[in-house]
Amino acid sequence: MSCVMKDDYKLQGTTAKIEAEVEKAVADQIQVMSKYTKHSASELVNTALKRFISQHKDFFPADYKA
Repeated sequence: MSCVMKDDYKLQGTTAKIEAEVEKAVADQIQVMSKYTKHSASELVNTALKRFISQHKDFFPADYKA
């Protein structure tokens, strides 16, 4: 298991709000994780989405430039 530094979760740069619906169980788990770790829900969700995106480059069109 790798050790993740607390600062790895901090939001960096410009932020934007999005609207998304998630399953209630997921929302509940994010809240529990947030309270336990003291990371904001935004930090946890941002980190999770970054990890998802890094593993699913195939979801982008072939001509997409990040």
